[in-house]
Amino acid sequence: MIKLIHGDDEFSSKELLNEFTGKATDVESDVNFIYPNKLTESTFSELVNTMSLFGDSRKLVFFDLISKITSSKNEQWKDFNEICINKPTMNEVIFFESKEINIKSTKIKKFLDVAEIYLLNLPSGRGSWDKIRKWIVSRQANHQLDLSSDAVNKLIELIGNNFRYLDNELFKLSNYKPNAKIEESDIELMVSGIKETSIFELIDSILEKNLFKSDQLINEFINKGQNFFSIEQMLARQLRLIIMTQDLLGENNNQSIQNKIQVKSNFAFNKILNQAQNFSHERMKIMLQNLLILDLGIKNGTKTEKEVMGQLVHLL
Repeated sequence: MIKLIHGDDEFSSKELLNEFTGKATDVESDVNFIYPNKLTESTFSELVNTMSLFGDSRKLVFFDLISKITSSKNEQWKDFNEICINKPTMNEVIFFESKEINIKSTKIKKFLDVAEIYLLNLPSGRGSWDKIRKWIVSRQANHQLDLSSDAVNKLIELIGNNFRYLDNELFKLSNYKPNAKIEESDIELMVSGIKETSIFELIDSILEKNLFKSDQLINEFINKGQNFFSIEQMLARQLRLIIMTQDLLGENNNQSIQNKIQVKSNFAFNKILNQAQNFSHERMKIMLQNLLILDLGIKNGTKTEKEVMGQLVHLL
């Protein structure tokens, strides 16, 4: 048996790997974890052809070996496919890759024809929000939780598509409010994700052309699991609220404006009001239009999400 697990969803990949390997503490288990640092074809061959001394089967997990082989420029791994195919049947080989690999590479294609392949990538692009929602709804049962629809949406807004972070927050929520429905207010209170403050700071820094701070904030979002579409959604929401506030200024008092734009938090409203008064209506509309252009560019394939994330501040 040969298996390949690849993709950037580290959390789901590790869970799947644990299913395949079982508990390494079992008396009869013979599970071996091998890293590619100094691994050669000859040592690889020796490892996969060695029989188990502890039980009927032997499992060998090779981390990021395939990417090493596909990027090699010499003939060091020329017999790799044959070694995999001709290994003893009782030895199970699992290749674990931290990124999606090119499964059409001629250096690995032959052995992949007989392998089980599992591609696990983090949701991104069109439809990603719905995929994350379904994951949370399914995952909450593991923690004996019941999240309202609004609570699920708020969790996605704050955390993004990082399943490990999401699972950590679900665990914390299960201790905070066991056997009770989790509402949006509970998420706002408990979740240590991206706060509204950061979005306001990002808008301020972009409008003030403070590129260093803008880049710094964008990187913070990325490190907390946010992709372009989740950042775009948060930015677009705030920009629309600012534009709505600007349209209402002069004809309504502050309390009336707050009620009309439906922002409950006084802190958030005061930030929106301040930005609405300090920056031009035209500039807000241009930023919103630019966000839409970037979104369409990714969806129609003229730009990649990675390119846009690297230049987001400059493109706005």
